[in-house]
Amino acid sequence: MKNLDEKYHERPFTERKFKCLSSFESEGRYCNKGEVYTARVYEGDYTKFIFENGDMNFTDELFGRVVIAWNDVLEEIVS
Repeated sequence: MKNLDEKYHERPFTERKFKCLSSFESEGRYCNKGEVYTARVYEGDYTKFIFENGDMNFTDELFGRVVIAWNDVLEEIVS
């Protein structure tokens, strides 16, 4: 029987990439200037933002607000 974490890792997701414009720390997670970080978006559920030393989980609504609030330190890479 699979645990909850394994079930979520099997779910489909889309990826968004962000470049760190300035090094910063939030809740013990580090974003280093010049590095690119991935956000895995599990539509209708949550977004997992993967940082240097761990990840942070956000509701879809909150992640949208975080992207706006952190626009001076993160830039989305649109391909």
